[in-house]
Amino acid sequence: MAAERQPALRSPLRFAAEGIEGLVIAAATLITWPLSRRWLANWGSRPAERDRSWPGDELAPDAVRTFTRAITVAADAEEVWPWVVQFGLGRAGFYSYELLERLVRIPVRNVEAVMPEHQFLAVGDTIKLHPDAPGIPVADVETGRRVCFGESGPIGDTTPDPRRSWSIYIEPASPGACRVLVRTRIEALRAPSWSKRVALAVDGPMDFAMEQRMLRSIRRLVTSVEQPPPPPGRAASSAR
Repeated sequence: MAAERQPALRSPLRFAAEGIEGLVIAAATLITWPLSRRWLANWGSRPAERDRSWPGDELAPDAVRTFTRAITVAADAEEVWPWVVQFGLGRAGFYSYELLERLVRIPVRNVEAVMPEHQFLAVGDTIKLHPDAPGIPVADVETGRRVCFGESGPIGDTTPDPRRSWSIYIEPASPGACRVLVRTRIEALRAPSWSKRVALAVDGPMDFAMEQRMLRSIRRLVTSVEQPPPPPGRAASSAR
């Protein structure tokens, strides 16, 4: 029987180079965040992208913080989608700084190929970000355009504090180009504590560091890695 094909992973050189870059960017962002957040909170996005209402915003309707980050990719939306839909721990990884992820005990492997077995997402699926944390639920998905994570409905005992949403969008920009956006909305703490306040203070700069690398990696992969034909069978995702 033929051996199972192993997915292409980042080379040791890229792992090391991006790891060093990640350490530098994370440290610099943490130190300068009180001043730099004005620019980095919405890194790469345009005023119209920040100001409009997006599907998934309703998952955190009373948000007190909204971050919209974006990048232009020289490819059509259908070429970007296979990389977005396979995001997650135990799937294709997070496309970010693998070294930093390993430092916080996330055993991630960032894959450098489209994985046919991970081209499916449906509302109600969960994506793991850390092996010791609950998965984040898929609340909305439209093939080729968006996937939105968060919990819909009224706040309950199991709703995270603070409630937040996190979404990835692919917007056609021109023939052969599209915009890839990441949007986070965070509501106010319902039961404030020092530990939660510290965690939120660290989340801001670290989210920037990891998300800008994720967007840049997606752009690199889409424009440099040959993609296989779409798998046969059911549609790649199921909309709400």
